[in-house]
Amino acid sequence: MSTVTVSMARRWRPESLSTLARDLDDAARRLRDRVDDALGMSDRSQDHWIGAAADAARERGRRIGADTAEVARRLVTASVAADDGALQMATARDGVLSEVDEARAHGFDVADDGTVTVASAPTPLLVLLAGGQDAAAAEMLELRAAELGVRIREALRRLEGADADAAHDITSALADTDISETPAATVPAGAWPVQAADVVDAWPAMSQDRIATQIAGMSTEQRSRLIADFPHQVGNTDGVPWDMRIAANRLNVAAAILAESGADPPSGRRIAFYRTLLAETDNPEGGQRIPRKIVAFDPARASLVELNGDLATARSVAVLVPGVNTTIEGSSSNTATARRFVSETRGDVAVLTYLGGPFPQVRGPFEVWQSADPGFALNMAPRLVAFTEDVDRRVGAGVPVTVIGHSYGGSIVGTAETLGLTSDRTLFLAAAGAGVGVDDPGDWHNRNPHVTRFSMTAPGDFIELVQGIPGGPHGSDPDELRTVIPLAAGDYDDGGPVAGWDAHSGMLNRPSDSWRTILAVITGDSETVRRAVLDGQTVR
Repeated sequence: MSTVTVSMARRWRPESLSTLARDLDDAARRLRDRVDDALGMSDRSQDHWIGAAADAARERGRRIGADTAEVARRLVTASVAADDGALQMATARDGVLSEVDEARAHGFDVADDGTVTVASAPTPLLVLLAGGQDAAAAEMLELRAAELGVRIREALRRLEGADADAAHDITSALADTDISETPAATVPAGAWPVQAADVVDAWPAMSQDRIATQIAGMSTEQRSRLIADFPHQVGNTDGVPWDMRIAANRLNVAAAILAESGADPPSGRRIAFYRTLLAETDNPEGGQRIPRKIVAFDPARASLVELNGDLATARSVAVLVPGVNTTIEGSSSNTATARRFVSETRGDVAVLTYLGGPFPQVRGPFEVWQSADPGFALNMAPRLVAFTEDVDRRVGAGVPVTVIGHSYGGSIVGTAETLGLTSDRTLFLAAAGAGVGVDDPGDWHNRNPHVTRFSMTAPGDFIELVQGIPGGPHGSDPDELRTVIPLAAGDYDDGGPVAGWDAHSGMLNRPSDSWRTILAVITGDSETVRRAVLDGQTVR
């Protein structure tokens, strides 16, 4: 039974948490500004204050500045948790009061613990509906009272859960970093042969395997210190365990919110989106809300990678690379697409949305040239190659990985294939091309020699105007290359073929044969894929 009562629900004011969120934001900004001013004065004093004492004071100041930055990030994270808690508690509270008001409007009494009892005798109409029998009508009222009582008590439990969740999230945001998923090594904290800064400075020249081995030998305290002191490097380095990357990127997102709030002028849209990355979200597998899992976050490099689903339990994994006009703050549609695949399979599929750099931005006719620029694909492809190597390390044995390139993303994926992409299946979806410089399947060099490649383009999709242009910037048309299995787009569930310009995104986002075929490629449902194959091709 819930400890929250109806009278408590009526007195609660969840909006007070929103006020707390604003106060936390203001405190974070004031703290950052004061310390930045102090450190600026310290730096400017170098012209007239020198010597060992001055150097020691400045070093101490830098340490205080780093600690302050960490505190400010945690205040921002707590602010987001308070805002999210206010929303969830208000929704739960409204649910309780709605159920109570409905019961009382129908003539029932509602006790403070949510118990519902019959307040008056059955109405003549109810007696008539009960076949003219007073006893039967009274029994109907008792059953209805019991049903309403169950609903109200369940609503009270949801409100209690929302309250507890908000308290936990705010407290956790202000607490020290906790990396409980990573096994702790039994290495003393002072046993490092090098300083933490030297550790992360060496990562760019190290293989992913060496980085993973190095971190496996660290204690929990050392890992937590790396996250706190070097969140940018930890959150964006392939080879670092993903629980560490996710924890570090919560700090990186909070820092980005602070940085944007200090911009002139600040972008309210960008700040609002960044806050969603720190807030909880509905679990696509069902059940309680969960934190988002940001595997990479670097606004300066236009990088955002998010894990949707649970990599540890998924039976299939997909990496989705989107196309033209994708931006970090405009990427929510990509997340929604990924979450639909996870939800449809109840978590048997995990999907990573991959923004590994800037995409072409075509907002008007004078920017169309950007979509023909192969530079975006050439820049992002090596990063995608490295990331798929890391994904391959993370997934369990026998779990297939499908890399999907949609639109311009097809050129990125195809280019990455020339450089050693790792995948079990590659799907070119309304792809601009098979990759920069790809004229023949022999130009691809997937690390998996048994990779299976598929392609799908809806009839009349505008992308057909640029696919396979001789000498084109994005290589050959993957729909026409030998060894690539072409798939039919089929029909929408609400009628009509998946065709025309709208099908470019519709095939991925609307209920349809094409959507189910894409999911079948991810899961390895060979029977569904076989039905979609064009031109008598076979599926391995």
